[in-house]
Amino acid sequence: MKYTIAICSLLCLSMGCQKNAGEARWSTRQDSVIQPGSPVLQQAPLPQIKVLDESIRVSAIDLLVQASYSDDALLRANAIEGLQPVDDQIDEVVRRGMVDSNQGVRFVAVMTVGLRELCGLSHLVRPMLKDSSSSVRAAAMYALERCGADVDLTPLAAMVLGPDPTEKANAAFVLGEIGNPTAIPLIRNGVGRRMSNVETARLQTIDLVMAEAMVKLGDDSERQVIRAALFSPSERSELMAMACQMLGRNRDAMMAQNLQTLATGSGPRQPGLEIQLLACDALAKIDPERVPVDLVLASTTHERPEIRAQAAIVLGNLDSARYGTQLLLLLKDEDPRVQVAAAAAALRNNPS
Repeated sequence: MKYTIAICSLLCLSMGCQKNAGEARWSTRQDSVIQPGSPVLQQAPLPQIKVLDESIRVSAIDLLVQASYSDDALLRANAIEGLQPVDDQIDEVVRRGMVDSNQGVRFVAVMTVGLRELCGLSHLVRPMLKDSSSSVRAAAMYALERCGADVDLTPLAAMVLGPDPTEKANAAFVLGEIGNPTAIPLIRNGVGRRMSNVETARLQTIDLVMAEAMVKLGDDSERQVIRAALFSPSERSELMAMACQMLGRNRDAMMAQNLQTLATGSGPRQPGLEIQLLACDALAKIDPERVPVDLVLASTTHERPEIRAQAAIVLGNLDSARYGTQLLLLLKDEDPRVQVAAAAAALRNNPS
């Protein structure tokens, strides 16, 4: 899958997938790394999702379908994404997601139409070009473009150059997914533009998203921006987290040794466990032999649910069949966020 829970969580949280969307702060969270004190951890505990079958694939699909009906918007969004490999379920959950009251869930659902080329749903996508959310409108442009429909993409330029930070980041992401290299100068022109009332830290995360979009479009020089972010100071650990994910998604083998040093915690810097697991996940995509598997397995029983969820994601990217026993246990975790992460991981290499 080109589009993973990593980017889903970044975009969904930035758009407000929480119940109290108006209170949600910008988040650079990716995969299951949740910063202490974030809206995700402040919400009331969610009920465990019931596992109905001992077959890991059947259980994973059923669990994600249940999660797609959750009262929690982030679970609904991640459920849609987790079901992307499942041909006989994705159409139904996407249809429901497209009319969700939460803009982040709608964004994920419409992006899935394009990513999976569910072009039979194009007639439902076109009205979303007038959605109240500019990010959802951007996703609709992408989905229609992927399905070969006639669609005007010029509004994406205004979003990339505009003053809204979430709109800018999501539009750049969409342009990267569309894959037309002629968008590189446009995105570069949007990098570094100062926006009033937006803190520097947030601007840096937006510029990093835009750098990755340009890499996707073929500008390898922007890889240096992502590589540099891996060496961010400890107080900017969110940039380091984003860099780990981007290096993994773009299979940047040149950074494998640096990622291994982070994953093992053997260098002069001592990253937190969240960063270690993100580095492990990147290595799982670049050079699985470098992953400190013992660390990942030990993390599956960590007291913090976000750590257990991240460990599940790493195991899925390493080999969901080999680590099926561990994933099945995580499917029965007391925290539904862990359950959803484990279910998506279990399906990652077991498509229908």
